[in-house]
Amino acid sequence: MSQSMSRVSKCIDNDVCEGFQGQFKDMLFILYPNITSKEEMRQAIKGTLDYYINHYPQKRLNGKTCGQVRKESLEQNEFTQYPIIPARRYVRYWNEIESKKKHQKEIIIEEIKNNPNQIGMGC
Repeated sequence: MSQSMSRVSKCIDNDVCEGFQGQFKDMLFILYPNITSKEEMRQAIKGTLDYYINHYPQKRLNGKTCGQVRKESLEQNEFTQYPIIPARRYVRYWNEIESKKKHQKEIIIEEIKNNPNQIGMGC
């Protein structure tokens, strides 16, 4: 596996992505030290991901696995619209993106109204 980078200038996910990737690589090479083919790599990645989700207890989750925490969260909140409550900063981030998309759409609609003859001319 080679080093990868997160999205440019989007540091909101950089730490999380890089931290998880480093931990995942460590687990992968400990669990599967002798990978020699593409198929073995695929199986190793799937096996490592399964181990991380279902068998790897984490201190930050009070000794539970990611899978256990997700299952408990879904069971506790199965009647709510959003079973897992997202962090506020991510909600704000995605709301800003949606707002920018909406604004851009309004600009395009206004341009079409002002220049109806320009539609489809690649302008």
